[in-house]
Amino acid sequence: MCRHRGICRVIRGMNGILDYGLLLLLLLGLVYGCYALWDSQNLAEEATSEQYAIYKPQEDTLGFQELQSMNSDVIAWITVYDTPIDYPVVQGKDNWEYVNKNAEGEYSLTGAIFMDSESNPDFQDFNTILYGHNMVPNVMFGSIKEFKERAFYEAHPYGNLFVQNRNFGLEIIALIEADAYDSSVFNINITRNDSIPYLEVIRNHAVYMNDITLEADDRILLLSTCSSESTNGRDILVARITDQTYKDTYSAKDQDHAGHESVDRRGGWRDFIPGWKTALFLVLLLLILICFADQWICRRRRKGRK
Repeated sequence: MCRHRGICRVIRGMNGILDYGLLLLLLLGLVYGCYALWDSQNLAEEATSEQYAIYKPQEDTLGFQELQSMNSDVIAWITVYDTPIDYPVVQGKDNWEYVNKNAEGEYSLTGAIFMDSESNPDFQDFNTILYGHNMVPNVMFGSIKEFKERAFYEAHPYGNLFVQNRNFGLEIIALIEADAYDSSVFNINITRNDSIPYLEVIRNHAVYMNDITLEADDRILLLSTCSSESTNGRDILVARITDQTYKDTYSAKDQDHAGHESVDRRGGWRDFIPGWKTALFLVLLLLILICFADQWICRRRRKGRK
C-alpha cells in the first residue's frame, strides 16, 4: 500500500499520460504508414507502361504524335519484349529535368525514361545511354534486375526501338554492373575508332555478355538504372541497335507458350523483401498491439487487486 496517496495518484496519472501519449504517437505513425503504403501503390500504378499505352506507335503513329505535341522532348519509344519496359523516351536540357517529371511533361516522382542530354537524339552515336528509375514492382527500369538471372537473360534477347517514324531492332548483348561515377562506362563521347576499347570496358564490367563482333557501323544502347545492392551501383542492360527488327513472340496467346511466365506477371525474389515503408508499418502495428495488450493486462490486474 502506498502511504502517500497524493504522490501515488500523481505517479499513476503521469504513467497514464505517458502510456496514452506513446499510444497516440504510435497511432499517428500507423496513420503515416498507411498513407505511405497508399502513396507508394499510387506511385507504382502511375509508373506502369499501361499509362502510356494509348501513345504507343502501332500501325499508325497518331498516338505517338499526340504525345510529341504535348511534350516536344519526346523523341522515341523503347520496348524490351516480355518485360514492363515499354515506354516513351524523352531528352531534357540536362540529366536532372526528367528525374521527377514524366513523359507528358508533368511533375511526377516516377520520372521518365530519358536519354543523356549530351547524346544525339536520333540515336546515331556509337553509344547512347538511357536512364530510368528502379521501381517496385518492376516498373520503369525496375525489371532490369531480373536479367541478373541467367535463365531470364537468355530467354529475353530482343526488343524494339521506334525513332524518327522507323522501327529498329534491339539485340540484348550484355548485362553489366558499374559505379555511377565510372567515366569509362558513362562516356557518351565514344567514336567509331574507340568502339573496340569501349566494348572491352563493357566486357570487364559484365555479369553476362554475348560473344559478339561489332561491325564498323554498329550502334549500342545502354539502359541504366540504380542497383538495389549498392548505393552508387548501376545495373545496365546493353543492346545492339539493328536495322533488322524482331517479332514480339511473347505477345502471342498463352497457349502458344505453355509454362512461360512474363516478368510483369511475377515478382523476382528481391520483390519479396519488404520496403522500408512496409517494414515501418509492420513494426508500428506490432508496437500498437503490444501497447493495447499491456493496457488490457494492467487493467485486469488493477481490477483483481480491488
